Amino acid sequence: MRLVSGFCLTAFILWSIGCVVFIWNAASYTDEHDLRSPNIVVLTGGRNRIAHALRSVGSNRQSNIFISGVYEKTSFRDIFGDARVDGARIILGKEAKNTEENAAEIISWVKSNGIDEILLVTSDYHMYRSIMELKHVACELKIYPCAVKSKFDFNFLLNCIKEFHKVAYVLLKTLFGKF
Repeated sequence: MRLVSGFCLTAFILWSIGCVVFIWNAASYTDEHDLRSPNIVVLTGGRNRIAHALRSVGSNRQSNIFISGVYEKTSFRDIFGDARVDGARIILGKEAKNTEENAAEIISWVKSNGIDEILLVTSDYHMYRSIMELKHVACELKIYPCAVKSKFDFNFLLNCIKEFHKVAYVLLKTLFGKF
């Protein structure tokens, strides 16, 4: 009985430490980046991600913006309305339904366009797993994270805890193959 209690306590302590480290790392992502890559990739599913990507274009108006995970019936006009996006080439990826499929969709786009670096835009709590999934498919791709900052509140903590478990799954998948 003591052995089981000791194992459970150790597992809980390790889980707690892992969660705290994950939350700390997610909260410390920044939207600052040294390289303004002309190839910006946005993962849908979170607030302000597309607007953040458009702001990241900055002075580089000749950017490619690939938006992965767009609902199949969503049009360009549904996303941008009548707004003009000067000079940027925007591609809507409509195949992905989750982060793993986002990675496959992005890598397909990257390879078909001869791209070797991207600026990745997603929520701060989602960044680590997104990078892991991309690196799992194409480890040679240079990825510059550009996180959309979340308000540090209860919802952020819940999102981080959910994401922590998903990261654990990706680590296991990477170590032991898909299961």
